[in-house]
Amino acid sequence: MKIKRFVAGSMREAIRMVREEQGADAVILSNRRVSGGIEVVAATDYDAALMQAAMRREEAPAAPAPAAPPPAPAADKSGAPASRIRRSVAPTLKPAPTPPPSAAPRPIPSSTTAGTAALPMPAPEVQQLRRELGGMRKMLEQQIAGMVWRDLSERQPERMAALRVMTSIGLHPKLAREIVDQLPADTDAERARFLPLGLLARRIPVPQGKGIEDGGVIALVGPTGVGKTTTIAKLAARYAAKHGTRDLALVTTDHYRVGAQEQLFTYGRLLGVPVQTAANDTELRTVLARLADRRLVLIDTAGMAPRDRKLVAQFAELKAARRPIRTWLVAAATAQASDMEDVLHHFGVARPECCVLTKVDEATRIGGALSAMIRHNLPIQYLCDGQRVPEDLHEAKPDQLVLRAMQLARQAPATIDDSTLALQFGVAHAGL
Repeated sequence: MKIKRFVAGSMREAIRMVREEQGADAVILSNRRVSGGIEVVAATDYDAALMQAAMRREEAPAAPAPAAPPPAPAADKSGAPASRIRRSVAPTLKPAPTPPPSAAPRPIPSSTTAGTAALPMPAPEVQQLRRELGGMRKMLEQQIAGMVWRDLSERQPERMAALRVMTSIGLHPKLAREIVDQLPADTDAERARFLPLGLLARRIPVPQGKGIEDGGVIALVGPTGVGKTTTIAKLAARYAAKHGTRDLALVTTDHYRVGAQEQLFTYGRLLGVPVQTAANDTELRTVLARLADRRLVLIDTAGMAPRDRKLVAQFAELKAARRPIRTWLVAAATAQASDMEDVLHHFGVARPECCVLTKVDEATRIGGALSAMIRHNLPIQYLCDGQRVPEDLHEAKPDQLVLRAMQLARQAPATIDDSTLALQFGVAHAGL
């Protein structure tokens, strides 16, 4: 084990000195503040020798035991050798064929009693050593992350405050770090409160079109239970209030869910809008041809799980309609970050041009949804935050999305633990 003492002006500089001189495998044993700055004691090769010695002991071959001389063949009472008796008892056993002189003999496994060679397993001492080293590494990572976090908090309190804000709205840690890293070095406390929100708004994709005002055939796709049928009713009511119902029609392809078509027919009767049904791609082509004079046609598709095998068939049905269909993804703001990623991955096959974010009123954080849309570059066209038709449908703008995220975070403030932030951001800033 090689131990050395380093003194630097800050923790980051001390870690850089350790990495440059002792390498990435160095381990920090202790640290403390001294008059010159930070004193760090680091060691290297602390576990390599132990591990190699243990592995050498485990893999060392045992000395071969002297082979016992073969026993002399015994004779039975009639005087016949035992080898002749064995051949008569087991006549089906045949001697192994003699390999040709040019062929090299194959090595025979040392353990053949079970028919297969036994795999060497690590000794209990080696397994215990590995567990202890893993625990030691985890403990050191936590300690280093905490030290780096405290050092950054003391030297850059404005950046750390901005990081807390980004975390409080539910933003993904990687995106939060990228936004905070964009802050100028001379950012004061006042700018640190508002500048990160502006940087976040600039990252949110902006829709290229004007939504339903552009007209066309729009199919809403998404998982079960996100509110596609209610969203179609809100979109239809918004369009009818401005342009009337003459150029508007609704179509449903949902023949899986009980009562789905009846719900859309009810909305159609209330709005005075015709509703058509299509059970397959042939019927869908026929229906769309019949509605060719309508300026806006909204298609309500069946809600399916992201991994449902019928999802691909649904997309193929829309593609076979022989008429340009714009696809919008409907996603719930209440979905977990991992679930949102799964939805965007599998429904991305349909190439949605934008997203409608529903159930915003039921969510406590929408930062996870914003992070997913930013990573997949999918604009959010509308927000839905209630059941009222069409009052609870709003056009989504980046600055208003960020403002809504902050409002939700204030309504349900979360306790942010320093240890969690240290593990998420401290090690990354240290470059470990």
